[in-house]
Amino acid sequence: MTTVDASHLSVIPYIDMKSVDGRFLSSSLFFDEGRWRLWTPVGTGFIELKIVEPLEMLYFARSPASERDLRFHFLDFVAQRAAFPEVLLGFSGISDDLLNLTAVLSKVQLLHSSREAVGDGIKRMITTEIEYLFSVCRSVFDLLQEIISRLWASIKLTDASINKKPLKSSFNDMVTFRGEPATLETLQSRFGLPVPLANVYLRFAEFFADLRSIRDNLMHHGSAVQTVFADDGDFLVSKHLRPFSTMQIWREDERRPNDLLPLSPALGMVVYRTLSACEAFSLALEATFVFPPPLVPEMGLFLRCPLAERFSAAMRDCAERLEEVASAVEPAASQ
Repeated sequence: MTTVDASHLSVIPYIDMKSVDGRFLSSSLFFDEGRWRLWTPVGTGFIELKIVEPLEMLYFARSPASERDLRFHFLDFVAQRAAFPEVLLGFSGISDDLLNLTAVLSKVQLLHSSREAVGDGIKRMITTEIEYLFSVCRSVFDLLQEIISRLWASIKLTDASINKKPLKSSFNDMVTFRGEPATLETLQSRFGLPVPLANVYLRFAEFFADLRSIRDNLMHHGSAVQTVFADDGDFLVSKHLRPFSTMQIWREDERRPNDLLPLSPALGMVVYRTLSACEAFSLALEATFVFPPPLVPEMGLFLRCPLAERFSAAMRDCAERLEEVASAVEPAASQ
């Protein structure tokens, strides 16, 4: 990202210059009144360019330019309220990982439709996509922790009685203590975390532990993804083998002979839970601490992505599956 003097941002009419205060601008692309407006750095300032349609880019708008464009609270929160220089690399990394995850989910679908043309090599191709997806989701957690720890270091608590201590740079080091899962008490005593933020760590600790174990086994210990099969609807995996044996997300009509289950819902759920962690942490931070006003008032940050339609459908499917699981558990718990 190019660095320019903040005073030159005044040529962009959407920015609240009173609240810039050393923060970075995550995008100089805006969609307003039905047209795209892009400012690009030239020398020490900016000039406006005329563009027809961006292909893949973050942009600010009052509402999305297309119903296919993505919006995440995490990206919007950092871009608008927490865009301090020390979180720039983590923000850029997660933005890029998100785009890569949209590509993986689309490639799985493409590979399935091309399996006859590819032939026997299709199994190796799909297993490498599975390994890559787990690796990217694992990296998102450490990028997320990098952002949280750096924001925490700069936050001034209104309660002077809280002994705020530096957070760990590794997500794993936050959710474990002396080889055991962290508790609310250990998170508070070790770091001085407020309850809402500590509870988010606890909420995602188990999922992260599973994700980390699977990723580390694949990358460092020579484990292999289980054999992948296929039918006309999807790739198939056995419900008895890791990493999918603990997922209880499939519908009865999706179950195939020999205890085989469709792969796509499982991969989608790993992505969904990873992004849910980012959303939950940004909501907790925003609700718990005071951050500067939005850099671009009355607008939100959106992501234009050519693969967004397939990705959005996968995320909606995951949300529906989790609702079905929750509704099935509630009656059983009340009996």
